[in-house]
Amino acid sequence: MQEFWNFFNQKASSLLQRETSFRKMFEYLDQIQGSVIIVETGCVRNRDPWAMTGEGHSTLLFDHYINCRKDGSKAFTVDINPQAVEVCRSLVSSEVTVHEGDSVAYLNSLTKQLLGIGRHISLLYLDSYDVDYNYWYPSAAHHLKELTAAWRAIDSKTLVVVDDCPMSANLVAGADGQFQLDRFYKPIVGGKGRLVAEFAEEVEARMVFSHYQHAWNGFQG
Repeated sequence: MQEFWNFFNQKASSLLQRETSFRKMFEYLDQIQGSVIIVETGCVRNRDPWAMTGEGHSTLLFDHYINCRKDGSKAFTVDINPQAVEVCRSLVSSEVTVHEGDSVAYLNSLTKQLLGIGRHISLLYLDSYDVDYNYWYPSAAHHLKELTAAWRAIDSKTLVVVDDCPMSANLVAGADGQFQLDRFYKPIVGGKGRLVAEFAEEVEARMVFSHYQHAWNGFQG
């Protein structure tokens, strides 16, 4: 995988706001023997994505990674926006299946197909619904729906990653006017991943990393 890591370190890393978590995702995939299955919700939307520092670039990274593995690995991505789908198809290789439609319905169908050939998802990357931090619930609920729709193709090794979910905490003003963490309020995963995080805790899934993106495995462990 030296070809991929040369690309990641020399070109991609300097353009990624989420460089640390993407690095951890690919290091995780490197440890899996045999081909991998990457499933993403929400695809690349810009025709010249590498010209835009700060974009997630996830679809292009996944495409480059599976092509460098050269072992039959595949990626699947879904987006409800037809313009985004058109752009994505023009940018990725034939190793990436790009579907236009609702992500929950697609995951339900795709995972039936995967189960039929005895495959599980290696990386499930959830990023299909833009978050409004003033009202996080709709996006968080949608990503929990995606997780449950993909459930049949998730095993203990599947890495589930949710984008746009920084930690959330209450702040209180002290006597000196400075803000500090409320010691009676436990910081929680916020944004898109809030409900996935609550579910993960209830079923004793393991948090693999915690950044602006969060990741878990062991859902079916």
